[in-house]
Amino acid sequence: MKNLLLPVLLVLFAQALPINAQMRILNFQGDNGYEHDSKDEANFLIESLGTKNGWEVVSTHDRSDLNAKMLSTMDVVVFNNNCGTEGAIFSRSQQRALQNFIRQGGGFVGVHCAGAIWNEEVEFQKWYEQLIGTRLVGHPEVQKATLTIENKDHIGTKHLPNKWQVKDEWHYFSSNPRGSVNVLISLEEDSYHAEANLKMGGDHPFTWYQYFDGGRSFFTSLGHTEEIYSDSNFQKLIEGGIVWASGNDSKENFSAHGLILDLDADSLVITNKKQEVLRWTNKISTFPAKHFEPNDYGVRLTKPGSGRPRIKKNVPQINNHNVVVFREDELINKKEDAFDYLIKGSGYTWFAVLRPYNTQNSNIKTEFGQGRLKDVNSFLGNLKNGGNYEGIWGSLEDNLTIWCGSRNGISFGRFDNNNPKVRGIRLNPDSYYIVAARMGAGVDTVDIELFVNEAEAIAQKPIPINSYSNSSKLAIGTERDATNHPGAESFDGEIARLLIYERPLNDAELRRTISYLSATYDIKE
Repeated sequence: MKNLLLPVLLVLFAQALPINAQMRILNFQGDNGYEHDSKDEANFLIESLGTKNGWEVVSTHDRSDLNAKMLSTMDVVVFNNNCGTEGAIFSRSQQRALQNFIRQGGGFVGVHCAGAIWNEEVEFQKWYEQLIGTRLVGHPEVQKATLTIENKDHIGTKHLPNKWQVKDEWHYFSSNPRGSVNVLISLEEDSYHAEANLKMGGDHPFTWYQYFDGGRSFFTSLGHTEEIYSDSNFQKLIEGGIVWASGNDSKENFSAHGLILDLDADSLVITNKKQEVLRWTNKISTFPAKHFEPNDYGVRLTKPGSGRPRIKKNVPQINNHNVVVFREDELINKKEDAFDYLIKGSGYTWFAVLRPYNTQNSNIKTEFGQGRLKDVNSFLGNLKNGGNYEGIWGSLEDNLTIWCGSRNGISFGRFDNNNPKVRGIRLNPDSYYIVAARMGAGVDTVDIELFVNEAEAIAQKPIPINSYSNSSKLAIGTERDATNHPGAESFDGEIARLLIYERPLNDAELRRTISYLSATYDIKE
């Protein structure tokens, strides 16, 4: 190692990014193949970033450290310029550990030769190349070239000039990842010398990010030379990539106090090969209601899977976040009593980031007659299946007027003074919205308020509290179990995020959470 470079790295960082200082990073350099002269500089960079930001960095070359126990303590794994060009690096248990880490919402950052891990078991190799976004194949000689910054809104690239000239190794790839990843930086192929077969034909992404298999993945093919690790632009690129992969990239986080449900389409969504959702897991792991799953049975489900929503990835309109698409589908949590107390006096606040579709005409025969129930298209609800209905509701009328409400079981619950329908504005099927509802805490009568895109209530109504209320299962995408009148009260549209608090947030918290969601998903008032 060229130790003269290390003092240069120490001048890294005059200002820290506004991020969570409690992160744990696994700085992994276990490999099997070519070893770069710059590996020590790469290692020192991550450790220096940890010192700067207050992260706990665990550095290792030992591949056995990539295990389930170690990964369960980490926020981000960095594959830090480590190659697998000559043989396999990982055992099957280590492969499964990394996959489970990502599928449980973990963050991944790959630097340079992390894209040249070539010799793993076949299925894992395919998965790993999807995690990276492609496969590094070869390169011309090291030389200067010009990079174009395609996206300066990302935390990793906002500091960069529009054009960035760098001396490095210019890989070409097995396939162009554009279309499956979000490109941040591309290489200008006319700015360096190489044979045509060592280039990508004009479109040459070089740094990107993606939401993948429940987690977050950031990759840059930069990082060959020792000198680049002393470049402040590169340092901040890697720093921002780690921050983004950790999920701590938002300018203003929402309050965690009282948060019992966080369904995030970017994370903890398990799908099959058809992109059908098999499970959507609550990020609040301490709450009893953990998993939301589809029904593979019921009146309308003539074949397994016909009631499953689908995942849609990297939606440009909402900063390339994922959404779950519902069309007369539902996901249900089977914990019968997990949400009972919300309408017994604790109150609640929920937020949904969604886009409605125009309501479909349903030809489904149900116990309530042919087709849909009028003005009941529910994206959130937990009602009692039998007797008087009890629970919370978020729904749309047939013309896409948004409404919310609670049902307390005092009377049947269609809509009356005991069971208010808090009606708001008509939504546009081409737009995404932040919809929120807040029910006050108390033992007598409280208010339910409805919000759309801002923290000023657009409607409110009082509701009497019933301390004997007994809500049933919570469903997303419709408010009823598919064994009853499936499709008759269903939401057609997309959901990117759903938050539920077990208390009414105060006005400042409400504003902060809506501001956070607005910035995260690029939703304007």
